[in-house]
Amino acid sequence: MKLFTFLGAGKYYKTTYRWGEETHTASFAPIASCHFFKPDSVTVFLTEGARDNSFAAFRTELPAGIPVEEVSIPIGRNEDELWQIFSAITEQAQNNSEIAFDITHGLRSFPLLSILVAAYLKAGLGITLRGLFYGAFDARDDENRAPIFDLSPMLALLDWASAANRFDRTGDARYLAELLEEERNNLGRDLSQKGQKNLGELSKLNNLAGALTGISQSLRLIRPHQAMEQIATLPARVEEAQKALDLAPAALPFRLLLDDIAQSYRPLAQKEPLAEENIGETLRVEREMISWYLEREHWVQAVSLAREWLVSWVMVHLKIYTITDLSERQRVEHVVNAEAYKYREKEDKEFSSVFLGDIPQLEDILSLWLSLFNARNDIDHAGMRKDAGEPKNLIKNIKKYIVTLNELPLW
Repeated sequence: MKLFTFLGAGKYYKTTYRWGEETHTASFAPIASCHFFKPDSVTVFLTEGARDNSFAAFRTELPAGIPVEEVSIPIGRNEDELWQIFSAITEQAQNNSEIAFDITHGLRSFPLLSILVAAYLKAGLGITLRGLFYGAFDARDDENRAPIFDLSPMLALLDWASAANRFDRTGDARYLAELLEEERNNLGRDLSQKGQKNLGELSKLNNLAGALTGISQSLRLIRPHQAMEQIATLPARVEEAQKALDLAPAALPFRLLLDDIAQSYRPLAQKEPLAEENIGETLRVEREMISWYLEREHWVQAVSLAREWLVSWVMVHLKIYTITDLSERQRVEHVVNAEAYKYREKEDKEFSSVFLGDIPQLEDILSLWLSLFNARNDIDHAGMRKDAGEPKNLIKNIKKYIVTLNELPLW
């Protein structure tokens, strides 16, 4: 493990730093970190002023046998210099698989920059972060002892922020669920170490995470009825998990997102979507789901579900309520397809339907059917056709088709 740290140009005072039951007296917190965490080497990022005023004393206190490397950095007067510091740190990090930071010293902006760089190294370069240590000099007790904190768990805030952003943009809650499961595992270890055997409540966090994962998978794989049923159970899963969430301070970022998650999914809930008495409501919820996909730019899911929704809509108007019966769907699709092509070829002649005369807005339906059919096939065949549509035109057309679909009467 390599320890990265900064030095400033100010004065440093002998302090007894404490990590758990261990203590070490030094003028510089990273020296104490070296004693506590035994790094293989130390890299010190130095401004010119720090090199002139502090570095010699730092080297004197460094434990024997630990190599030290100095890296010159600017003072960070502007954005360009901050990026130079970022480059200096990442360049030093790229050949190391395990890194710890001691961010106690340095100019005021350097600890914040270190936290952000550490998060990037962990997420972007796959480097294992062994700690983000801070010697709390201002928290000294009456015996001049200052605790050293590991701030690396707070990097989870950036993970939560990333997962929240992904959910907000895409509606995919799997990454929130993964972080929730991770927190459940951490909490379980902590409680076990404290001798608390009643950990049953923690399973409710797994249940909640599993529900979010299931909903996200069902929506991504266009399983509308499974998604509806799973979403309908979500409020109960949230309620059951409240006690466990209260036990998990690090899950606070997730708790703050619960209302947004519920608001996003709530319009898609339906307890028994395939019960005959609920089919009309199921059509309404499916149409909400199509718009949900559209708002989050899931074009493939939107056009695929829209095409299937149109089949279900015709079936219901023909009083065929078994909308998942494959043979019935294929029979209705064949009829709609034949009527649609007949409608397209009518030219100036008056159109008269053979089988679908009682369907409302039939000409709109048949025109929409052909449009959705072509768009869905264009996408599903991965552009393997001579007249493959341009993405921007496909998106424009899909939006237009969904507007027409939303104007159809449900029953």
